[in-house]
Amino acid sequence: MEHADFSRRSFLKGAGLAGLTAGIFGAGELAAPRVAVAAEAADAKGLNTYQKVFGENTNYIPVQKAEWDQLDGFVAYDAKEFSDSEIAHTDECDFLVIGQGLGGTIAALKAADEGANVIALEKMNRGRNTWESVGGYNSKLQQEIDNVPDPAEYVEAIMRSSYWRARPDVVWGFVNQSGEAIDFMNDMLEKAGKGVTLYSTVQEETGYGFDTIQAEHKLKFPDNVKWNTWWRGPVAFDSLETTQKMYDNLDVRYNTAAVQLTKDESGRVTGAIAKNADGYYKVAASKGVLLATGGYESNPNMVESWCRPEDYKGCCVYAPNSGNTGDGHMMGLAAGAQMDPLPHTLMVFRSGLPGRVMDASMVSKCFTSSIWTDFKGRRFVNEKLPHNCVANAISEAGISGKPVWFIFDQAIVDGVNDTTGKLAADIEDGKQRGELVQANTIEELATAMDAEVDTLTKTIETWNSYFDAETPTDLMFRRSLKSAAVKIENGPFYACKQTSKVLVSGSGLIINEHAQVLDSNEEVIEGLYATGNVSGGMFSISYPRHLPSTSTGRATTFGYVAAKHAIKGE
Repeated sequence: MEHADFSRRSFLKGAGLAGLTAGIFGAGELAAPRVAVAAEAADAKGLNTYQKVFGENTNYIPVQKAEWDQLDGFVAYDAKEFSDSEIAHTDECDFLVIGQGLGGTIAALKAADEGANVIALEKMNRGRNTWESVGGYNSKLQQEIDNVPDPAEYVEAIMRSSYWRARPDVVWGFVNQSGEAIDFMNDMLEKAGKGVTLYSTVQEETGYGFDTIQAEHKLKFPDNVKWNTWWRGPVAFDSLETTQKMYDNLDVRYNTAAVQLTKDESGRVTGAIAKNADGYYKVAASKGVLLATGGYESNPNMVESWCRPEDYKGCCVYAPNSGNTGDGHMMGLAAGAQMDPLPHTLMVFRSGLPGRVMDASMVSKCFTSSIWTDFKGRRFVNEKLPHNCVANAISEAGISGKPVWFIFDQAIVDGVNDTTGKLAADIEDGKQRGELVQANTIEELATAMDAEVDTLTKTIETWNSYFDAETPTDLMFRRSLKSAAVKIENGPFYACKQTSKVLVSGSGLIINEHAQVLDSNEEVIEGLYATGNVSGGMFSISYPRHLPSTSTGRATTFGYVAAKHAIKGE
């Protein structure tokens, strides 16, 4: 699906993109409820809605403006005062879950499994499920294969990745409770009876001075399920949704947006105002409300106001989702919540191709053996570092707006062993798009890239020389040359433009170890919980991709924890 399909205008007309990328995962369109979009016009000081929300006692650091135009979803949050005449009726439940991604789905299941009456709202026609695996500590699956990580080491790795800006109580809350949450998730998968389960993996050493924590749980499918992408979440979601339908006390309402939280005179959150195709109504929740609305990567004004320009400037989008517009962030702030300090963390991956969704071009198969250069032809990073580190380097190398390239030769192309002809076709397509250039010599390649001929020539010569040493060694960035890395010496030579790719935002409302949302005085906002990418306290600067599935682990764990605490008080 091309980017032009998801403009804000199209959503406000009532046609929205589903929670999954249409055409890739087979999701259809939905009749999105028409809801208010937060005012976007800047005031006399040049501040928009998402900057003014912090009040007058706020300083702003001047940064160069950058536009985020990859996603533009409809915003559900509405700050207006509702009259009684606008509210059609009030539905009652014990626990209200807003958002049906992974965290919200697990929370709804846990609360229902405890016997509570649960209402779950999802403004899209399905919750987001573009994920791969789940991270956690001390699950039964880890115990079965004697693969339980050291919890203190796990906590320290997360804290180190945030440069100790994460909150220890939140990190320990995640680690200590994640095993129990993963066990429950696996039970819910098995309960569907479709043969989909989790299993504990043994992760290879990350290397390059990064922590390797044995925390990842991947998904196992039955033999009759054929799935060709590493995004395995949709198949798991099918099982989780099947299990949800087994609970008569769980009412999942799709195409229904929560637009505002409700509170009583004491300040306790008591429910929410919802909107569907028929209008507004209230949901009263006696035991608590969970915000599980995801991030805000589909809200351009919010991204541009709360994130570093260099983290998204020039990036493409990875697994587009138009539902994540920061609704939960704004509802929480309106209720008095504290939020992670700005700038917020974006989950940014390496190796994007301009204008391509999910790296659909087979040219990406050449990444493994290639080297990457800036616009002058200088190599700038160890290409095998974790995704977030390389993404940061790509963003920095291209911050001026100049292109970043990856360089490969015909031997690398031949090494892909493509028998379908698609790689050759995609190379030609890249040329037509102006994304890829080809030449018979390195000098000609530099000219086609508009790079410095001498610089690129020296870069390639230096790279090739590493393989001629008695012990092949990358003397510049310490990249391992034992596997995949090869000389670049067999023409024709290729250069393809390179971007980073944004998946989600990862910062949000501050919670405690029970997933309860805190206010600016570090006091609990009674009745309000948060999980997943609307919650905070876990990440800072960049998402630690070398600690796999920490994001989905957080969502699963604190969704489970919120439901347990709200229903059972523990």
